[in-house]
Amino acid sequence: MKGQLIRGSGLILIVDDTPTNLSLLTQVLADAGFEVAIATSGERALKQLEMEQPDLILLDIMMPGIGGFETCRRIKADTQLKSIPVIFMTALSDLENKVKALELGAVDYITKPFQEKEVVDRITIHIELSKTQLKLQRSEARLESILDSVQEVVWSGFLDPFEITYLNPSVEEIYGLPPQALIDSPHYWIGRIVEEDADSVRKHLSGTPDCGAFELEYRVHGFDGKLHWIQCRANIQRDELEQRFRVDGILHDVTERRLVEQKLVSAAQKDSLTELANRAFFIDQLNQSLAMHSQQQSSKIALLFIDLDRFKDINDSLGHSVGDALLIHVSQLLIKAVRPTDFVARLGGDEFTIFLNDIHLEEDVLNICDRIQTCLAQPIKLGEYSLAVTASIGVVISSSTYRYADHMLRDADIAMYEAKRHGKARYQIFSQEMYERVAYKISVESELRSAVKNKELFLEYQPILNLETEELTGFEALVRWQHPSLGLVPPCKFIPLAEETDLIIEIGNYVLEEACRQLKCWMKEYPTAKKLTMSVNISSPQLERENFFAGVRRALAQTGLSAQNINIEITETSLIKNTQTSWQNLSKLREEGIKVSLDDFGTGYSSLSYLIKFPVDTLKIDRSFVSTLESSIEVIRTIINLARTLGMVVVAEGVETASQGLALKKLNCDMVQGYLYSRPLSVEKATEYLQQTKSPVLLVDSVSA
Repeated sequence: MKGQLIRGSGLILIVDDTPTNLSLLTQVLADAGFEVAIATSGERALKQLEMEQPDLILLDIMMPGIGGFETCRRIKADTQLKSIPVIFMTALSDLENKVKALELGAVDYITKPFQEKEVVDRITIHIELSKTQLKLQRSEARLESILDSVQEVVWSGFLDPFEITYLNPSVEEIYGLPPQALIDSPHYWIGRIVEEDADSVRKHLSGTPDCGAFELEYRVHGFDGKLHWIQCRANIQRDELEQRFRVDGILHDVTERRLVEQKLVSAAQKDSLTELANRAFFIDQLNQSLAMHSQQQSSKIALLFIDLDRFKDINDSLGHSVGDALLIHVSQLLIKAVRPTDFVARLGGDEFTIFLNDIHLEEDVLNICDRIQTCLAQPIKLGEYSLAVTASIGVVISSSTYRYADHMLRDADIAMYEAKRHGKARYQIFSQEMYERVAYKISVESELRSAVKNKELFLEYQPILNLETEELTGFEALVRWQHPSLGLVPPCKFIPLAEETDLIIEIGNYVLEEACRQLKCWMKEYPTAKKLTMSVNISSPQLERENFFAGVRRALAQTGLSAQNINIEITETSLIKNTQTSWQNLSKLREEGIKVSLDDFGTGYSSLSYLIKFPVDTLKIDRSFVSTLESSIEVIRTIINLARTLGMVVVAEGVETASQGLALKKLNCDMVQGYLYSRPLSVEKATEYLQQTKSPVLLVDSVSA
């Protein structure tokens, strides 16, 4: 049928050096009914084209030898091959490479990873477009002689006033009237043109004195009730006085080509799953809106960056089909929640964006955010599943500082993550402080990576004492960062950042190995140090690694340190995460004879069931209770009694005054650490401290024994 794409027709040459891509694309295209040929390099593709010409070429950009760009350039330089449509396949997302691909003559590009439907649809469209273009080229060849033309509308007329003198029978297919009817009523010729296009036609017919040949496209209301796209090519003829007196022209009905182009535009602008605008189209529209609003100050625009909370859990547990259905449903809810003038798009994954036009009050934006949250709060029924969905929303309201969509999108993204950081299922308005915090975080992360490589990290050691005898029982290893320009960076500034990245693993391994090595050095030099323990803090990401226990054993083996001399400190949060890997690692530590301490006890989600299920060796009372000892004394007493009941040792952190130390002694606390006894010490100062203190003692496993 006319205008309908015929899928699975034609030979496709796939040029890619990746076997996985070749296998996937071959299967997808074969299933769609195409014939497939493959080439694993640009050189092989060029040789293969000498023997057989495909209907379309799928060409990878990044290949060894002759890359995709050079291969395309050679194809387009060959007169026998240049008409073959080329679609680039690329994982590159930058606009520059995509523009270069199109400049070389490619008709399109497909972004990796591939979407099977998108690949088949785009290939089908471009093959059909190629056939249409070939048809037009052949038609143009026939137009060399008007008299030989039987498909196009050939016409001629006088100017000033306009009068049609000749029309061939083809005009009836567009206007539904025989040529003579239009010749008799020339106003009808213009009257059937769509109003928005008619002025352009009149302008070219009236023209300026130097106007000669012209070409334009316009729409005509056809007799069949449909719009026809007409391409008009015409020449203005002049008399012996150089006065314009006649126009000769040819009309092509290019409706079919326009439909194909519209499909291509739609594919380039829409998200294939939700039918919302895609990222590229959204950014283009937002840039246009920003440019328009920069010219007037009467209203603003706002940008919402929406990310579904815990979508990955739904997608992983219920399957991608349910996840896709949820995204489609959410896209429909978002459209209903906003105004008709607002623009909704899907950036990708579970991320959506909306820009709101004609905003006068911040309250208007927040009301829309509330409507979105209310819509999402309703249970979503998808087949057998009833899902509850929430979203974190970042909000940016335009100001004179925003000129580019990317900048506004960046700040909305920052605000969205701020909403997640504050508990999700909420919205957050962007502020400059957020940007500065993120910029600082990125800067510190970059410098921290360099610090690990450049060995800018080092350890300090804080003594832990027996409260009754004030004898040294061990040290806690504390990591420090000596920045070359900022000086000493506090752990609270870089440890949380390291825990958000893979850096915490590398830093944690360094701390464990260096602490074990240092304690072994002290043991060799000071026999009394053999009773000391070294406490090392372990983060949740470390504990959740399957190879964590192996790393601890390796550190002990390399340094020759006994398992009884190492004390692994974990937080309550690590304990209650209760992942299988974490519990397995903790069990292995116990079996090996390594002590486990629960750090900052009482500040998290303390649960007696966790302590009973996995009895740790030591509870460390958080410094916040010690610093407010008068009001927290009953809490501390309860912790100490709990430890006694479970056969654990108690350590109080952050002891800074003599009165705190005396009160803790009355409560029968076992061990202490804090500025009252010693600040964290360098290796040299810790060695001096070790020499000057009383002989170390080792507390028994159970203080109640």
